[in-house]
Order: sequence, then C-alpha cells, then structure tokens
Amino acid sequence: MNDTKSMIKNALILFAITLVAGVLLGLVYQVTKDPIAYQEKLAQDKANQSVFAAAQTFEDADINETYSLEASTQHPGVTIESVKKALDASGTVLGYVIQVKSKGYGDFIEYTVGITNEGNVNGISIIKIAETPGLGMNAEKVIVPQFKDKTAQQFSVVKNGQLTDSTTQIEAISGATITSRAVTEGVNAAVTYFDNALKGGQ
Repeated sequence: MNDTKSMIKNALILFAITLVAGVLLGLVYQVTKDPIAYQEKLAQDKANQSVFAAAQTFEDADINETYSLEASTQHPGVTIESVKKALDASGTVLGYVIQVKSKGYGDFIEYTVGITNEGNVNGISIIKIAETPGLGMNAEKVIVPQFKDKTAQQFSVVKNGQLTDSTTQIEAISGATITSRAVTEGVNAAVTYFDNALKGGQ
C-alpha cells in the first residue's frame, strides 16, 4: 500500500513539474515570438537593400510554383523562398530580389539574390548560415563578393588556382567546396527562376 501511495505521489509531483515547465515554455515563446520575428524581418530588409541599393521599396511578388519547382529540380537542394519586386521612388520595377535556401555542408544557407530587369546580378546577401567556422563560414567574405555585378547566367565552382573565367566561374573557399557549391547553386536556381518567370516582365 505504501509503495502504491509513493508511486502516486511521485507521479503527481512529476505531473506538476511537467505542467509548470510547459506553462513557462509557453510564456517564454509568447514573449520572444514577436522580437524574433522582428529581428528576422530586419535581417531580410537589410539583405534586400544590400542587393538592390537603388530600390526605395520592396513589394512581395507571387511565386510561380511551376517555375519554382523547375528551378529546384534543375538545382537539387535549393528552394525559392520568396520573390520581391525592387521599386524606385516612382514605383517602377527595377528588378527582383529572390530569396533562396540551399543545403550547405552543415545546414541550410538562406540568402537573397538581386537581379535587375536587364539581367545583371547586383550581388547576394546572406541571411542565415551555420557552416564550419573558419571554412564554410568564410562564405561572406570569399563567395559573396564574387557575385557582385555579374551577368545573370549559370555559374560554376572551381578550386584554387583553376579560375580562368571570372565572369562565369566562382573560386571556392579553401577547404569548403561544398559550401561554395551550395551558395553557387542557389544563385543558379535564382537565375533559372528569373529567366523563366520574371525576365522581360513576364
């Protein structure tokens, strides 16, 4: 009998602890949800402006699911997350900011790709990355600058010392070829989507 009472008592104590922990976690989530969402929006806004400095505002554009799927099929591991129109002060569309998510070495890498109506890549801006410190995490300083002001086309990755055409080739981060290819494939997917769904004001 005593064993039964002890078991019931312990079960009730465990239930109470679980209940209190659950309530506290719920409260923490509610308190932090809005600030986290706000910080994520700030990061996206900063990334948008970084790849389209000439734009005054950015307007959401519908994603064409057919062309989005086609881009993901041609570039496995990449998804088109969002598309925004880059507008000048008069509301004229200057081009588009395409946000992509690409599978890297450690986790998914999220970044924006700015492409003008004329078919030029203004650049890319990383929003989230969690690659290997000292290797893949160098994407910001090694890979990102290589995409600035390039003609929007399909790019390839080459290793150290093999760069022969800087217009179409991207030099890999030393020791982080997978990360380099992940970012490059994401840009290629954005270009594919642009060519099929957006080029020429489609």
